[in-house]
Amino acid sequence: MRKWTLFGAFCGFSLAVLVAAEKPSKHPENASRAMERLNKLTADVAPKTSQTSLQPVPVRNFIDEFIFTRMQRDAVPHAGLSTDAEFLRRIHLDLTGRLPEPEVIRKFLADKDPLKREKMIDELLATPIEGRLDKPETPFLDKWTYFFGDLFRNSAGELGARGRNLLRDYIYDALLLNVPYDELVRELLTARTRDNWVDAASNYLLRDHVDDFNDLMINLTDSYDEMAISSSKYFLGLNLECVSCHDGKGHLEKINLWLSRVRRPQIWRQAAFFSNISISRNFGIGNEYELLDKGGRYDISSRSVRRMPRYQTDLSPQFLLTAETPRHGEPWREAYARMLTEDPQFARATVNLVWSELMGVGIVDPPLDFDLARLDPANPPPAPWTIQPSHPELLEALAKDFREHKCDLRRLIRLIVTSSTYQLSSHFEGEWKAAYAPYFARHFVRRLPAEEIADAISQATEIFPSISISESNVKVGYVLQARSSEDLGGKDLEPLRLLLASFGQADRDKTDRDLSGSTVQAAALLNSKLVKDRVKIQEKRRLYKLLNHDPPLANREIVEEMFLAFLARPPRAPEMKVAIQTLEERHHQGLEDLAWSLINKPEFLYDY
Repeated sequence: MRKWTLFGAFCGFSLAVLVAAEKPSKHPENASRAMERLNKLTADVAPKTSQTSLQPVPVRNFIDEFIFTRMQRDAVPHAGLSTDAEFLRRIHLDLTGRLPEPEVIRKFLADKDPLKREKMIDELLATPIEGRLDKPETPFLDKWTYFFGDLFRNSAGELGARGRNLLRDYIYDALLLNVPYDELVRELLTARTRDNWVDAASNYLLRDHVDDFNDLMINLTDSYDEMAISSSKYFLGLNLECVSCHDGKGHLEKINLWLSRVRRPQIWRQAAFFSNISISRNFGIGNEYELLDKGGRYDISSRSVRRMPRYQTDLSPQFLLTAETPRHGEPWREAYARMLTEDPQFARATVNLVWSELMGVGIVDPPLDFDLARLDPANPPPAPWTIQPSHPELLEALAKDFREHKCDLRRLIRLIVTSSTYQLSSHFEGEWKAAYAPYFARHFVRRLPAEEIADAISQATEIFPSISISESNVKVGYVLQARSSEDLGGKDLEPLRLLLASFGQADRDKTDRDLSGSTVQAAALLNSKLVKDRVKIQEKRRLYKLLNHDPPLANREIVEEMFLAFLARPPRAPEMKVAIQTLEERHHQGLEDLAWSLINKPEFLYDY
């Protein structure tokens, strides 16, 4: 009963917020469903998590100029700057997927340097050139390698563990070396290999191979289609799934104006850029492949296992956005990679994707569903359609800046997180209106991804799982260091696997990441074997060290350390009082109860 009393005293609001705050209601015109959902979640959660004494808001870069000028023009009020504690927790989670450690929090909160936020950002972004898993930890690389692993659907089920591991290391190294993103994409689209278990980059395209009916042969024409569809989706933000099955006309007029004008043969001509590729399995059935250019063709007579039968005779390569064809003598895939990365939509889609990851919602949202007929305010679409981006001029400015700085991902991330727009508090003084949400007038609260919740539990308690990476001798302790969810097999990891599934972990094959809330998640945290095991006092782990510190710590000091480790903030006066009373009554058991209560505090689950 004491554990529940402590939990109730700390929470201040019910775990039902996991469900209620995530349910969409009628959304205002021009607001995406994601923005509407996050707006409601923020309104429900922020007042209970944020602190007062917000700071004034300076204009730091051109992002702020666009955002705050528009709010001033439209008389939209905005939140103040986040507190130092809010900012520190947010920036650590967003850049590294981890919580700041107590000593980092204390030092940062005591620091009077006006540039300390920029210095902290640079410290988190910095990666030593030798930064591999056997070297000093580089959590920024772990977080963003996992992000792109999700985006590229890097899975052992399709590529074999060796191919998956190679592609993961390839992405990791590209981020470590800060390879220009356009260069990385060109390498992925033009890769060739006699063995994908030896060559890393080839695994990106091989992820889209399609087995024929008997699973012994590769359906090459279907594979070409999949390569065109996925590269357009993840690098251009264009979802061509519907128009790969039927013309847009008569189907998509109420969904996507630009796609309603696209015909199936245009998709096939986009796919024809890949039609020189030959894919075959090495050594028979399995996930080891050869991918070479052997002068194939886009075969309209090929029986499709994915889509309706094809028709059309002229299927020479032609780029969907510009109708450009390869130059004389130019290899087709190299031509496609050039056209794709040089097109303005590539930069638009990339900056919007990163913006969405850091801000919770894209300027165009969903970020992989651009409508190219609705981007330009100077050429608005016919009614009832409206302009799709919430801030079209800012989107273009970000894309232009990205191109001018050689598609530097790390610079783009820094540009966004150093802006006051990103650093606004989620707490809003005064009456909040839903119409303010599209202006980014406050920071959106969002639930942490499944992997970051699990890693936060491990980090806070200092009790880590042992995750073996398939087909390697590597063992890791953070889920974000795993190569994919497939590394989480075995009986020992079953409680971790169940918790991750409850919070919507993607498998990169059949299920996408899910950040919505449910009663299952509340029950999972309250009753999870993983949580119960983690909060037990174990030798040399956080709770044990607090109880056995030399010299002994006062209960007040123990409580402060626990709040810093679990919630990345000092305890408030009422929390301190209840927690100290708990430790005084039942010291060892009380500390375990405190740890359990902090993990079950809804604030633990949110990036705010």
